[in-house]
Amino acid sequence: MIPTRITVDELDNMFQTATYVERYLPSPSMKNKRTEMFSLIDRLYGIGKDKDCYKDDDKPRLRIRLNSGQLQTYEFCILLLVKATEPQRDIIQLRNFPYRKSFRELKKFFLPSSHEKVRSDYYKALQELISLYNKHGYKYISK
Repeated sequence: MIPTRITVDELDNMFQTATYVERYLPSPSMKNKRTEMFSLIDRLYGIGKDKDCYKDDDKPRLRIRLNSGQLQTYEFCILLLVKATEPQRDIIQLRNFPYRKSFRELKKFFLPSSHEKVRSDYYKALQELISLYNKHGYKYISK
């Protein structure tokens, strides 16, 4: 459940959860292209249980299932990003999606700036989104 008032650290943790959720969401198309590609490689090159390539293949595959709280946090973060300005959206998306990057990795995208400047810009963007959310509430961002 999304709290009525959030802090910068809570929002940063929410974006981290949204990054995790996005990795495990199913693809939007009806057919999963990755599964078809890997099954094609399996058929062409003969990688399977009859080969010695995969040992201990008898173990069941671990299936990651997302819970409702994680999906709600993901939806909240996406709705909040829609209300952000373009520079805020850029720095938040570069930091969190498709995987979480450090500020030293981010400074490559904002080259004249140091990683400390990028960090302060990131937290300013989060602070502005928090003030927007705390002022107007969830109904404002979900419209």
